[in-house]
Amino acid sequence: MKSLDVKQFTNAPKQLQVEGFVTAPIDKVWEVVSDHKGMTTWIPMIKEVDLTTANTEGEWGEGCERNCQFGPDLLQEKIVHWDPPYGYAYMIADMHIVKNHLGYFKLIEKMEGTEVVWTQYYDPNGNMIKKWMAKNIMLPSVMKKALKNLQKEITV
Repeated sequence: MKSLDVKQFTNAPKQLQVEGFVTAPIDKVWEVVSDHKGMTTWIPMIKEVDLTTANTEGEWGEGCERNCQFGPDLLQEKIVHWDPPYGYAYMIADMHIVKNHLGYFKLIEKMEGTEVVWTQYYDPNGNMIKKWMAKNIMLPSVMKKALKNLQKEITV
């Protein structure tokens, strides 16, 4: 397992973290979590994922880039940490709600299945109402629902 040094990518504070448990082996969870295009089946509001740039080895792991249609917003993301089957981290280019963003999916193998920890580091951007809504309502709701959907996606 490679450790992730968050400060290598952002100095933004940890804003949100949700945890969920999936009753499946870590390899099975990794298979779903690491499937870029498959994100549309379990992360709410992700309507489409376009893989735009492979990494220098021509692969879709660390160093690759993707665009995610998240509701009305196009998120331009770069994978900055890729550690199968333990997780990956991605950065979203600065936008109207967040800047200096780093998101991290961490998978922890347990005897009964896999713990999934999704952490978001960022500096809020935009007006006070948008910042409050993003941190307290929209993002936590999406993240919690995504982890519930992940369990369903894997056990189906």
